[in-house]
Amino acid sequence: MIGITKQQVFIVLMAMIATFGEGSAQQKDGKSIKEDAPALGTTLKKKLATSTISMDKTYAELDEDEKAQIRSVYDDMPDDDEPPYPLHGTREIHRKMMQVQQIVVAKGRLTMTVDVSSTGEASSVTVYESPDTDITQVAARALMETPFKPAICKGKPCKMQYFFQANFERIL
Repeated sequence: MIGITKQQVFIVLMAMIATFGEGSAQQKDGKSIKEDAPALGTTLKKKLATSTISMDKTYAELDEDEKAQIRSVYDDMPDDDEPPYPLHGTREIHRKMMQVQQIVVAKGRLTMTVDVSSTGEASSVTVYESPDTDITQVAARALMETPFKPAICKGKPCKMQYFFQANFERIL
């Protein structure tokens, strides 16, 4: 099994760089979510969540740069192997965390891993850092409820951790 080192977990890499606020609408680029309506006095909609990886794509649909970002957190992963990945992309995870951020308004980084079985089921979540216990609970629940594409090791589905990271910022 290919693992993630503790040092790598604390390095800001690929998963998500998120800003959470009020309301949401999907962006055409698939890498951001904007508020449904602009704030009073402006016509500009704020980006509430952004990601360096398309939120709506399956692992197979990601481009090579996005796959490389995901693979970069895994030690010595052979070229033919694949890490686990949310079966339908990460948008639903983003959406759930935006909802709690509207109430909590936390600031800081959330870093977690989820153990994904060879059948794509999440079995446990490990939290490395979090800005707020409510956000931790929502994120852990969202990850545990998410169906995953299992990792592929030597051509066969295998158990592996999925790395998850989000940054929360207060926006005015």
